[in-house]
Parts: sequence; structure tokens; C-alpha cells
Amino acid sequence: MPACSKSISVLLLCLMFGQFAAAAPASEETRQLFIAAMERVRQNLPDAPDPPALEGYVIHDYLVAARLRRDLAHRPDESLDNAIDSFLQAHSPQPVARGLRHDWLVSLAERQRWDQFLPRSIDVTDPLLVCDRLQGRLTAGDTQGLGVAALARWMLPLKPMPECNDAFAWLRRQNLATPALAEAKVRAALAADNSRLARAFMADVPAARSAALLQWSDLLEAPKAALTVLATHPALPAEPDALAAGFDKLARTDSAAAAGLLPLLLAGRELTPELTARLRRTVALDAAYDHDIRAASKFDDVAAAGDDTQVEEWRVRAALWSGDYAKALGWIEHMPATLATQPRWRYWRARAVAATVGTEAAVPLYGEIAGLRDYYGYLAADRLRRGYSLNARASPDDLNTQSAMAADSSVIRAHELFACAMTDEAGVEWSAALGGAEPAVKVQAAHLASRWGWYAQSIAMLAQAAEWDDVRLRYPRPYPDVVAMASQLAGVPTDWIWGVMRQESLFRKDAVSRADARGLMQMLPSTAAAVARRWHLTPPGKEGLFEPAQSVPLGAVYLRELLDRHSGQLVLGLAAYNAGSAPVARWRPPATMDADVWMENIPYAETRAYVQHILEHIVAFAWVRNAEPPHLDVLMPAVEPAAPVL
Repeated sequence: MPACSKSISVLLLCLMFGQFAAAAPASEETRQLFIAAMERVRQNLPDAPDPPALEGYVIHDYLVAARLRRDLAHRPDESLDNAIDSFLQAHSPQPVARGLRHDWLVSLAERQRWDQFLPRSIDVTDPLLVCDRLQGRLTAGDTQGLGVAALARWMLPLKPMPECNDAFAWLRRQNLATPALAEAKVRAALAADNSRLARAFMADVPAARSAALLQWSDLLEAPKAALTVLATHPALPAEPDALAAGFDKLARTDSAAAAGLLPLLLAGRELTPELTARLRRTVALDAAYDHDIRAASKFDDVAAAGDDTQVEEWRVRAALWSGDYAKALGWIEHMPATLATQPRWRYWRARAVAATVGTEAAVPLYGEIAGLRDYYGYLAADRLRRGYSLNARASPDDLNTQSAMAADSSVIRAHELFACAMTDEAGVEWSAALGGAEPAVKVQAAHLASRWGWYAQSIAMLAQAAEWDDVRLRYPRPYPDVVAMASQLAGVPTDWIWGVMRQESLFRKDAVSRADARGLMQMLPSTAAAVARRWHLTPPGKEGLFEPAQSVPLGAVYLRELLDRHSGQLVLGLAAYNAGSAPVARWRPPATMDADVWMENIPYAETRAYVQHILEHIVAFAWVRNAEPPHLDVLMPAVEPAAPVL
């Protein structure tokens, strides 16, 4: 019998022949027993006896694993080691075993139980465990091939770990950590713009070889001062890569200072043509990022290669910012096909033709993209005074296939984990079952996940299947009562709130970013607390941001504040929601500017895409609720310069 997750037809055969273990959905009572037991584990409270219903629960093993991990953190001993070993053997390579295995290996290494650690750590990739394994092998006298393994870890440009100290000392005693390798290691850190790490590595570099490396580090840490010295003392040597790295760093923080130093560097030093071109490229790009009105002219001295996407795109953006549509058109027409055929540059080609040749000449160019379900397609449709075409098409919704899928043991576990608010663990089980499935199966999985209310997984599966036309499935509207209340409180349309929510968290109420932004609207706890005080709302605390009833209103009123702070402009408010108000204030134009030109010149690629996607979402959400989609030329009035400070 073929594997049961590869195609719709095979899924149905598996169901018919009983290869899926059918299981009735768990009762809500059992789920609550599981949630309560897991909470006792998290709070380090004594375990209560598990009733039969809980012991038979399909995800009971996750509770067992959680208890083992808790005990491992507090009272590891041989009896616990044996229990963990038995659990891992019984559940290898299931997702439930992964976190426990990692924690156990860390604990074994801390207790120097190398007899158990070494045979179980052959395949580790975690940097800490790699160091532990090196230490264990060294302690056990297993030096066969140890030099190769230790060098592979030593050469990585990573912060030194105490667990690796003995192995690295052994490398030096064996004369394997050669000065040449040490220098290469430092250079790798410098090339990664990590001068602090590079300086930590320099202890292994002979003094005679460290001067150039120290200069490179100085250029990264204090680029203006170091470059000024080189510009005024042309006899001082400097490696091209070091000089270029320092110049890049200065240009990112002070483009005017970099532009001022460039003539001195070019006039006083013998620079290679390659380095000269790189410095000019840096000045032009950073002038464009800073919205210098002269940026377009600076690109005249920069030769664009077909694979230099930054120059190809930003010289056009700089020309648009300065209003030089003739120059923009010329550069667009010289773009490589991979760029020129994108809706972005097809739209701007039409805009440039309209500005230089005439509106009628641009009509067919707009027409080529005006039917796209895309930010630039909508802009083109507005230019033609046409309605939007969302090209929506419902995908097949096969309940039989979804029933077969839902009977798979991994999918059952995923469902129950999701129902118990263990979304990350649910995603691992889901991927184990369906990650390698055919696109048609993934579409059915998207329907199934949506029925569960697991919208993030549903949308992700549609993307994996390249199913973009099922607009209704891709744009669910969860928490309608909460969103309606937040809309009334903040005076912000519901579609705008759903648009931000979809872009920020993909409807995951438990989402947490690297910066600790939390919940559906991805607010920092400090920001949420301040907003709550200003609006006399209940302070949410860090955990409260995972509750939609608290996080959605706070996100909505915060968006309201940003809109009010930025002249009511939606695009400015959204940009500030993503990047902060200070950058948006810097990006305001010197004179009134078309919003599409301003948007195209947002220096942060993430923020530019963020705003464009939310505008697309707003259109889609209106369509989903059978309303006439708002036009972008209404949502995007001209951007005004910042009001003068009186």
C-alpha cells in the first residue's frame, strides 16, 4: 500500500482500507484536564493523578514529556535518565521527543555523563551541543578525527562558548589552529560586520598580522574618524575591503559625510577601478535612501550591472522622487527582463510614459496589468478609471478527502494540540503529516485547517500549494465581535483592522516576534501599556496581549493615534505601525508628492512591502464581505510635507 499522505486518491484508499486509525474527537472535558495538567507543570506544582480519559488522550505523551523536562531541570538523576531514555526510544523520531531530547543532552553534558551523551549526540547541530560533544570526546580520549570536528566549530564566526574552551585549547596544543586559519576567522567576522567578535578572535593572530585587521575593526567601529584619517593621509595603507566596509558603514549612518569624503579619497589614493565603483555606488544608494534630491544624478557615475538589483531599482526610485520621469523611463527600459517584467516596474514604466509622452500612450501599458490582484494592478486600474478584478475562484472543497486526512494520527495530534493552545507543537505535527504532500492535498488541508479556525496554517498551506485565487479562504475574518467593537472605539474601519491583523500575525493570537511584540496586532508590552493608559483601557500585561478582547482594541486605537499623528494618512500610519513614527517623519517629502511615488521610496523594503500588502488586504476584505472594494487612489491621497514646528 502506498504512503497515505501523497495524493487525494491514495488518501481515500487509505481511509477505505483502514490505514488511518479513526479516532473520535476528544471531549472538551478531556481537553480541559490536559490544559490544567500542563499548567501545573508550567507552575512546578505537584502532579495530580491522571484519570483514564487523560491517559488515553491522543496527546497525553506531550504531558509526559513536559513532566520529564520539568523534572530534568530540577532533580536529574539516574532513575530520571532511564525514564527519559525509555520515552525517547519509544517515541523516536516523533515530534514529541525533540525538545526533551535536546534538554536531556544538555543536562547530560552539564553532569558530564559522557557515557550516555556521546552515543546519543552523533547528529547534533546546535552550537552548544556541538561544543559539549567536543568536550566529551576530549574527556573520553576519543581524538580520532577530533581535530577536523573541532576546527569546523572553531572556524565559525560565533561568540565563544565556555563549553568549547578545552577543545579549542587542545587545537592550539596540537598546532592545528594555525595563524593563517586564525586570520581567516577574524576576516570572516569582519566581513560579517562584527568587529566585537573579530577583536575577540584576534588573540590567535600574530601581532605582525593584526595591524590591518585592527584597522578594519576601527573602520567599522568609528568609520567617520578612521576614514577622515585615511582621506587626509593618503600614504597610509588600507586594504580595499576594509576601506569599502568602513565607507559602507558611514554611508548608512551619515550619507552626507560619506559623500563629502569621497572626493578626498578618490583624489588622494590609488584606488582600483573596482573599489572606486563600489564607493560611488554606496554614495548613490545611500543618497537615494535618504531622499537626497541629487541622488538621481549621483547614479550617473554608477554603472549598473544586470545582477545589481539595488542599483537597477533605486536609481529609478531616485529619479521618481526628483520628478525626473525621462531619466526614470530610460533606466526602466534598460532593466534586465527579470525586473522589467515585474508588475512594479511595468506600472512605473507606464507612469513614466504618461509623464513624458502622454496619457494616451500609457493606456495600453496600464491595461496590461490593470487586471492583476496586486497593489500595482490596482494602481493601474485607478489610472484607467476601471474597477478592480480580483480574479477570485473557489478551490475544490472535498469533504471526503478532508475526513480521510483528519483521521491521520499526526493530524489528530495537530488538531488537539491546536485546540489546547500549543500551536507551535501543532505545526510540527502538521508538517510531519502533510509537509511533503501534493499541492491538491495541501489545498484540502487548507480547507480542513480553516474549519478548525487555524487560519495561519490554512493560509500557509494555500501558499505552499500556489493556490492564490481562493480569496475567501485566504481572507477569513475571525473575532468579528471584537473587531467590530475595536472599530467603533478607534474610528477605524474593520477592514483596516483585519488587514493589519493578517499582516502582523496571520491571525495567530499567540504570535510573538523576536522583539517581543505579542498577539494578533503584534504590540510591544510597553507600547500596549502606554496606549492603555492614554485610552483608559485595562492594562493588558504581557500575557493579556494574547487575548483578542484586549489586544485587538489596543492595536486599533494605536493605529488611530498613528493616523492622527500623520495627518490622517493611511499609508503614513501603516508605515509608522511597522517602522515607527520617527523614520516616517524623516521620510516626509519636501513638497506635496503623489502617494505612489512616496510609497515606492520607503527605504525599508520590509515596510514598503508591509504597507502595500495591507492595502491589498483591505481591498480583499471588502470583496469578501460583498462590498465594493475601496480604490487605492482614495486610500492614498497625496503625501504632504511635515508641518513646520512652531
